[in-house]
Amino acid sequence: MIKFYGNPYSRANRVRWALEEAGVAYTEDTIELGAEGTRSARFLAINPNGHVPVLDDDGLVLFESVPISLYVAKQYAPEGLYVRDVRDEARVLQWSVWAMTELEKHIETASLHVTWLPAAARSADKARSEQAEVARCLDILGAAIGSDGYLVAGRFTVADLIVTEVITNIVHAGVRLGDYPAVNRYVRQNLARPAARKAFADDIVQPFAA
Repeated sequence: MIKFYGNPYSRANRVRWALEEAGVAYTEDTIELGAEGTRSARFLAINPNGHVPVLDDDGLVLFESVPISLYVAKQYAPEGLYVRDVRDEARVLQWSVWAMTELEKHIETASLHVTWLPAAARSADKARSEQAEVARCLDILGAAIGSDGYLVAGRFTVADLIVTEVITNIVHAGVRLGDYPAVNRYVRQNLARPAARKAFADDIVQPFAA
């Protein structure tokens, strides 16, 4: 059985969602964030980077949420979450990397200056510039969503899972998803999937409920 180390308020959510979509048996060890959990000697022996998620699949120990999600999809759900055609695979990888290198970094920085930093440390100018970058990314995403409602292969894939999970953090960035109708529909339909309902804490998905 797969052992999964995670936390409900971390990037582990995308891995948990992938595991639920794949229908594979797993156990989860919930790790607190910080000195008593992810930075403890016990956990650092598992992942020296001191972050969740970590996946242990019969001795194959992986860290970094996107590679883990791709592994789960390809290994356990090749006809569902993953794709067979090499061109479709290239697009799955493209959107998965884009979610990290473009969309996520701007959502995270905007969230710092809108929500998470102490008021004295926030920069209104930085918040606005990062919100503009988030908006640019959402325009790109909206244009890429096909008439079928997905990014690749005409169906829900791990690329949609990764992109959607990143967007669940947008509530802290001061950007209204309702201003982007195609993306709003896309996120809501994906988070309504039974596996997503199992994977996320209720307070994370509630803002996106239909």
